[in-house]
Amino acid sequence: MSNSVISSDVRIEGNITGKGSIRIEGNVRGNLDFDDVFIVAGGSVTGDINAKSFTNEGNFEGNVSADEAELKVGSCSRINLKTQTLIIESSAIVVGKVKCGVPTKGSEQTSLGSTNVKQQSLNI
Repeated sequence: MSNSVISSDVRIEGNITGKGSIRIEGNVRGNLDFDDVFIVAGGSVTGDINAKSFTNEGNFEGNVSADEAELKVGSCSRINLKTQTLIIESSAIVVGKVKCGVPTKGSEQTSLGSTNVKQQSLNI
């Protein structure tokens, strides 16, 4: 697997796909399809994300389908999120719709840790 980085001085308009992980330090306007997507503080993405793991420390606006999602301290997410597991740290800003505990694309499990969940929705 490879690790890709969009550095802080880079702005990309267009879709990006790959295997492995991508770290967004700059600005992306387009869709991302990777195993792991990590938006750092100061980075921003506007578009749709399909990933096994999604972490936001920066700014995100769009749709996310991920097995695992983490919204970190200081992040801002205007999001329509579908995930199996979710961590939202204090002072993370979340506006949108969250479906947690539902299977994502290609996933069969519907559990959060050891607690089985049919479906939970959170409108924020």
